[in-house]
Amino acid sequence: MCRVDHEAAAVTATAALTAAHPHLRQGPSAHPALQGCEDVEWSSVPGCQVDVPVVLRGLLDPEAAEMAERALDWLVMSGPMSISTVMPAVVPYLLRLAADPSLPRRDELVGLLLVAAVLSAPTDPDNAWDLAVSGPEKDHPERAQCRAAFVADAAWVQRLLADDELRADPYLGDEDRASFVQAAGL
Repeated sequence: MCRVDHEAAAVTATAALTAAHPHLRQGPSAHPALQGCEDVEWSSVPGCQVDVPVVLRGLLDPEAAEMAERALDWLVMSGPMSISTVMPAVVPYLLRLAADPSLPRRDELVGLLLVAAVLSAPTDPDNAWDLAVSGPEKDHPERAQCRAAFVADAAWVQRLLADDELRADPYLGDEDRASFVQAAGL
């Protein structure tokens, strides 16, 4: 089976983002959703080798948003069906960003949060299929950490679920909403 080095891909995608949009390196964003992201010691998060605030600022820029989203995807996913150890640390900022209806590519960001909610669900130890696909909980502490991040920011999840624009979006169906509710412990 071919394996992709997601950490290296995140570094490469972030380098491309900053090369194309060097203004993203010019200090903190005034956007309230990113308050505090500059204070996080991102280099101490296992698997985080990129300047996360640059990627998050890129999500706000209509010209850079698509590249920033690509870098973010590499950063927060460790495989096609698994979140990385970085995901729990960025969930609070992604929830706040997704609550902003003016955010470029908002639907894609909500979709990424939905993926995080679904993939962080606990594995049923009595379900062989669930264990084969997701692996045992003890081997993936990032899932419990991600659920804890959703629970800690449950008010932002509620805001997303109550958002009229998102409620009207057929992409975010009842099953998807239930995943958000479960992840946030609502």
